Amino acid sequence: MAREDLHFRLRIPEGLKDRIEEAAAANNRSMTAEIIDRLETSFAPLPTEMKAIITEFTHQLIVALDRGKKPGR
Repeated sequence: MAREDLHFRLRIPEGLKDRIEEAAAANNRSMTAEIIDRLETSFAPLPTEMKAIITEFTHQLIVALDRGKKPGR
């Protein structure tokens, strides 16, 4: 991260801070790098293949749930 990057204060629950700290250590990076990576990942568009998998899974789940419905419910 460059020195000219934006700095700002952020309040987070202590438990979340602990989880970020543990994840950063497990990934051999700073807490800042861990947070940036997770934010960038959350904003990345899903690949077309992943969208197709999610769509198919959702369809199969709906069909399975519909088959499991009993009359009168």
